[in-house]
Amino acid sequence: MLAVQAERTPGLPCVLGGCHPVTGMSSSPRPLDERPDPATVHLDERDRRLLEAVDDAETLGLLFDLIARRSENPPGNELSCAKALSAWLEDRGVACELDEVLPGRPNLYASVGGPGPTLVLCGHLDTVPAGRGWTHEPFQATLADGLVYGRGACDMKAGLAAMAGAIVAVASSGVSLRGSVALHGVIDEEVGSAGARKAADEHPGDWVIVTEPTDCEVLSMGNGQANFEIVFQGKAVHSSHPEDGRNAISDAAALVRLIEEETHRLALYPFQGIGPATYSVCLIEGGRGGSTVADRCQLTVDRRILPSESLEGAEARIVQLIDELAAKRPGLSCQMSRSVAFPPLRGTGSGYLARALAGAVGDLTGNGGGEKGMRFATDAAWYEAAGCEAVVFGPGDVGVAHEPDERVSVDTLYVATRALALCCGRMLA
Repeated sequence: MLAVQAERTPGLPCVLGGCHPVTGMSSSPRPLDERPDPATVHLDERDRRLLEAVDDAETLGLLFDLIARRSENPPGNELSCAKALSAWLEDRGVACELDEVLPGRPNLYASVGGPGPTLVLCGHLDTVPAGRGWTHEPFQATLADGLVYGRGACDMKAGLAAMAGAIVAVASSGVSLRGSVALHGVIDEEVGSAGARKAADEHPGDWVIVTEPTDCEVLSMGNGQANFEIVFQGKAVHSSHPEDGRNAISDAAALVRLIEEETHRLALYPFQGIGPATYSVCLIEGGRGGSTVADRCQLTVDRRILPSESLEGAEARIVQLIDELAAKRPGLSCQMSRSVAFPPLRGTGSGYLARALAGAVGDLTGNGGGEKGMRFATDAAWYEAAGCEAVVFGPGDVGVAHEPDERVSVDTLYVATRALALCCGRMLA
């Protein structure tokens, strides 16, 4: 791990200190409906012990190490990242388990505490490929002007570092827990979400915080995502007599126009706090050359799905658009498959978790920000589908995710780590 000098975030009510031995964990959890409203709780001695156990330099050093572990997906090589995170946690007294989900691609599970409710902190180990256009080295973290640059810096290795720093702080603070804090480092979020689906099915917990970049705002509802691959079949002929063939690119372009019209229609019906459902034609491939009518064209269509919608309904509407196109263009031939499917986060549950987390942020920064929605899809939806109350909260701005020179603010890393530690302690008090 790189030795990094941490910068103090101004105004945070925390003094770093040494670790305390872990005290015995209570085996008699308080019923959930008897716990105090977390929005009314302010810093007390227990909170101070949790905050003093947070080590900024260690958390920042972990972020640097994780960025250096290439975990691009595709192809999906999260093993080095999982091992590095596991070693970091175990060196600090938090036992870990690696559970293979796909060949050579394990989820990481860790837990501190005892019997009772479980609060899960979840983050994904994979990143999108580095791509081109970087002015900083994508797999060697660079700290400049309070920002850490690198692939995965905000999406979401800062989230991994924050939740690891928080669970270590909880374990070393000496506070007793009426339940447990679990950490899930999952694979494959950027493609098929195989890791979160397995984790949510086998280790769902009672609450989950997915530490995607939200700029330290608490997001309790969010869009789902469905990607559709649509392949048009035409007939290749010499382009000097195109009337004897069928141009698959022309058929695909006609569907793109219908999708644009549908996007304008959907814009009239925004969902509060999120906005309207959207389509994006993200990829198009077709044709053989400049003198041949295209006999094949493939579109990749991204559909963002509102909390009020379903994956099945979104897919049925795409089919309906294709049927409308076929009625206008006799002889049209195409096949459709669904390649990505994230359900929306609907915000079901009591809201207790969101209030506790927003209260922790408010006590640290003076602005809890309330509960909001998000336009991007996350693994939180899989936990919600398994019956777990879920929110999304973490360091970084999703607006720079997947970009060249991806970056995260050190300040948000420190705030997120402290807020997670506070929230864990308060939820399980």
